[in-house]
Amino acid sequence: MIINQREDILWGDMGATYMYGTRLQFWKDGHISLSNPLLAPGEVLKSWFSSSNYQGSRSQPSLPLLKGNHRYQFTMNMTCYPENSIYIKLVFLDRYEEVLEEKVEETLSFSFVYPEDAYTYKVSLVTAGFESLDFYSFSIKEYDRV
Repeated sequence: MIINQREDILWGDMGATYMYGTRLQFWKDGHISLSNPLLAPGEVLKSWFSSSNYQGSRSQPSLPLLKGNHRYQFTMNMTCYPENSIYIKLVFLDRYEEVLEEKVEETLSFSFVYPEDAYTYKVSLVTAGFESLDFYSFSIKEYDRV
């Protein structure tokens, strides 16, 4: 099954969230506020996966399946303090969990090409001196075929 678009990927469960010293608040409208001013730069704050082992994690994948060799538009809806203190990291893996390609972006909106040989991928928020953030959602939309 191929999913071309999926709107509003939310924060989701707490399983892949860095919680040591973190203050986290869930709001009724679905967004979250997170604060951890002592978190070291380079730490992965949160990760989302396109495939998972249900028996091991008891959770379903939170990212859509993508088509190989297609271009996609990634758009993150969040604000962080200080500005530009969160990086977005995309990691593309083959069926043996070997890294095919990594992409780190400083902007909240960018395009990428899903590799032809990729089997799965993950999206992570990486800290770069952040103190707090308000996270609403993000989306991955199909652009065109490369």
